[in-house]
Amino acid sequence: MTSVSIIDMAVINEFKKDHRIIDLVTKCGDKSVGFLSLNSEMHYNGIGGLQLEITPTNSTISENNNENKRLLGVIYGIGMNVNNILGAGIFTTPGIVWKNVKSPYIVLGLWLIGGIVSLFGSLIYTEYGAIHKDSGGETIYLATAYPKPYLMFSYLFSFMFIFVIRPGIICAVLQSAAQYTWYLFNDVPFAESSNCNLTEINRFNPNWIIKLTAIGLLFLITGYHLLSNKWANKINHTLAIIKTILLVVIAFGGISRYKNTNNWTTPPEGEMFKFTSYSIAIISVLFSYNGWNNLNYSLDEFRNPEERLKKSNIYSVGIVTFLYLMVNIAFITAVPLERINNDIINETIAVDFFNIIFEGNTTGMKILSFCVVLSAIGTAASSIWSGSRVIVTAAKSNFFPIFSPQLKSLNNKFNTPVTALLAQLGWCTLIMLVVGSTALIDNFILYTSVAMFCSWIFYVITSLGLVILRRTSSTDLAYPFKVPLPIIYLFILFGFITLLLSFWGIDSNCPKLNLLFIIISFIFLIIGFLLWFGLFYWRHLEEQRKEDRISEINEQVEIRLAAISESQNNRRTRTL
Repeated sequence: MTSVSIIDMAVINEFKKDHRIIDLVTKCGDKSVGFLSLNSEMHYNGIGGLQLEITPTNSTISENNNENKRLLGVIYGIGMNVNNILGAGIFTTPGIVWKNVKSPYIVLGLWLIGGIVSLFGSLIYTEYGAIHKDSGGETIYLATAYPKPYLMFSYLFSFMFIFVIRPGIICAVLQSAAQYTWYLFNDVPFAESSNCNLTEINRFNPNWIIKLTAIGLLFLITGYHLLSNKWANKINHTLAIIKTILLVVIAFGGISRYKNTNNWTTPPEGEMFKFTSYSIAIISVLFSYNGWNNLNYSLDEFRNPEERLKKSNIYSVGIVTFLYLMVNIAFITAVPLERINNDIINETIAVDFFNIIFEGNTTGMKILSFCVVLSAIGTAASSIWSGSRVIVTAAKSNFFPIFSPQLKSLNNKFNTPVTALLAQLGWCTLIMLVVGSTALIDNFILYTSVAMFCSWIFYVITSLGLVILRRTSSTDLAYPFKVPLPIIYLFILFGFITLLLSFWGIDSNCPKLNLLFIIISFIFLIIGFLLWFGLFYWRHLEEQRKEDRISEINEQVEIRLAAISESQNNRRTRTL
């Protein structure tokens, strides 16, 4: 045992409570002395005064997380990304976009612009993938681009993704699935009136039935993800195939059996340009393209990720853009304009399309409507699966003190993140119950607006971070792929325009709702910032203080060891 009288007992007790492990051991004659670190455990013996007994301890922990990971290629990457992007939005938003901008040519222009912007964004994230070559997405990118304040942007992104962005997408998709489910059992599709009464409590009417149906689907999807990862993946892949086939059927079915070419030649009625209308149209288009960055969360599963990520992103976004343009051409060609240009926001345009294609044959209409429901369920399932994994990743970074150990754990029997899935289930259920019971509003638009507004805040911040990295990096960023600066600036510019347009509101008939989704977004951003500072950053400062104290103790121990060594050498010299 080595006695070190210069060490403060209060400091010793402080570190004793932290249960740390010694990671560096030095031999000094017959004395074994360990240096303290934030990964050290100290064993103390206070007998005979201020004595520090430091026992060498082996703390090596080996992890082989990547042993069982598959090595994926371009084809699988394209399929994975197409599945991530294709969602319920394409079955819901075309009617919203068409109603708001009126001109079919402007509609196609917006969908084309949405594809180009998504391609630009995916290229920016491709360069990030070349820099890091590992999974993690924005959490890692923001930490690299903005190291100070300590992990603030990473924490805010994780918080907003878990509590706002991903739940908003899940709720919007399930809202769409519930509306098409309603149609399966009724003669007319369900649509909500844009009645603007924020204080009236809904009675048990079709609005509540839609909400409860959406919640039921949420429980169903979460249930099979709780029980088995293997079967969840099989179900999700099957739903992805159904989704892709359905879009192809709609695209070619509508173009080959058109019924209303007047939509392309009849001048649109009413005001052509309104900020409010274009705001919701752009947000709706961007919602349908959301998911173009999802491959960056799976980079550790790719061979040569920077090259394969580039090809996968370019081809997948191109395929989705082509499909979306074809589907919108089919809808505009087949569906009568009067079905869209009315006071009801038509979120079930596919039902009207099927009605025209099958010429009133209810069996065919119901079958394809059921396929739309399955497609929406597949999209929600993909979001629920990835959302729970983001919760686990954030918990591993201890972003949620107290709850992190439970949230990051996997069930021993099913090997699934049960706690994370249940937490996500409870939060999404609460959102749908609150929104469905307190306001007669278009819930789908509210969900998508909140999710997209928050998403684009971080898309812009992340893209700016790439410019900052290029200017501040001490080494030349010579990677296999480097996105041209004009693309980054154009993407950032479009992001700012999108965020500014959002301030013109989402519903011209309901002024009270115009800034509701922005208010909700900023409330959660403020909450996230307070949690980062109070629960995370403050703890980091405390850890930094302890680390500084440990460094001071190490220096003191080094001085003491040098003195001991010198004393032993002097004794040997005198002996000789």
